[in-house]
Amino acid sequence: SEFDETAKAEILENSEENYFDHDIHSCNAAEFSQLNNLFAKTSLIALGESKMEESKMIKEYLHYLILHEMGHTLGLNHNMKSSQLHSINDIHNEEKTKEIGLIGSVMDYPSVNISLDRNKQGQYWSTRPGPYDVWAIQFAYQPRKSEKETEQLLSKSTLPELTFGNDADDMRSPGRGIDPRVNVGDLTNNAIDYAVERIELSKKVANGILDRYEKENKGESYQIARTAYLTLTNQQARAATVISRYVGGVYVDRAFIGQEGGTSPLIPVEADKQKKAMITLSKHVFSPNAFTVPNDLYNHLQKQRRGFNLRSSPEDPKIQSRTLKIQKITLSHLLHPNTLQRISDSELYGNKYSLSEMMTDLNDAIFKADIGSNVSAFRQNLQLAYTKMLIDIVVGKNKNK
Repeated sequence: SEFDETAKAEILENSEENYFDHDIHSCNAAEFSQLNNLFAKTSLIALGESKMEESKMIKEYLHYLILHEMGHTLGLNHNMKSSQLHSINDIHNEEKTKEIGLIGSVMDYPSVNISLDRNKQGQYWSTRPGPYDVWAIQFAYQPRKSEKETEQLLSKSTLPELTFGNDADDMRSPGRGIDPRVNVGDLTNNAIDYAVERIELSKKVANGILDRYEKENKGESYQIARTAYLTLTNQQARAATVISRYVGGVYVDRAFIGQEGGTSPLIPVEADKQKKAMITLSKHVFSPNAFTVPNDLYNHLQKQRRGFNLRSSPEDPKIQSRTLKIQKITLSHLLHPNTLQRISDSELYGNKYSLSEMMTDLNDAIFKADIGSNVSAFRQNLQLAYTKMLIDIVVGKNKNK
């Protein structure tokens, strides 16, 4: 129901900074992809797409989900690195994605592939096992006559399309993992630019929500607009998370010594890519207008009243609180002890984006735009939260104990 969908979309409001985390031994593909489907459905409605297009998206989703769960019955692990299979230019090339898969493994938790350019929409979800899935099932079930055949099969692990990283490796929550390519809710081997497209699409959709919904939903409550707003900001949070992981990230290669195609086991993310990630966060997460939506949308974000369901909290929309939550989730990773230590340590083995440069860029992102101008409430909240985090780093959270 619409009420249940809103409950899922409000996950960001009612949880702490690690709301993306979960039990690594469980499967949340259905729940995670449902939040993506809410976003896709909201976008298609607001952008005036047909019911046929929505049906296409849902059918592809069902294919993906069934393949994912069947993969578990065959013994496959999650593979959160496989969404890096295609370039950002090829991700909407249906001829290519239908032949090889939209992602390298259906065992990933990818972003729904919805295009900012509606004239270039490809597949929304992968509808066939990816190359990693085929390879892993061959290893598990295909009879082999000799140890040499097994070695030949395993030697292929360095091929880009067979890349692998499971729940133990992914970076979905602050401080976890080190390889930004192992993540959930990302897509393409240019995940930063793809995440930016997702943020821009969220803003574009927000501009059209009210008009479209008021035309097509007369006689309904404004709960539907509230659900849409919550869904869009969830996507912005997920995109910010993906981008932030490239700051201080380290690529991991698990090839064995002497294996063909292997590289160094640990390679710091390129300095220009880390810098790009920070500049992107400055513009799309921390800037004064990062979360701007039409003002007339805010006073339509009304919960649908059901009996006594408004007793838990006042029914006014917590707009600044929700924005700050997204920003704090991002800061929680950038300022996490694991991230700060890794930036410093990785300078010893190739990292060219120093901790001092990163902190200077972060300070500028949060304060510089307000020098000599009026400071909005959104920015005051962000600056106060950031300052408190810095104080906690210096004196410790448990200073009074």
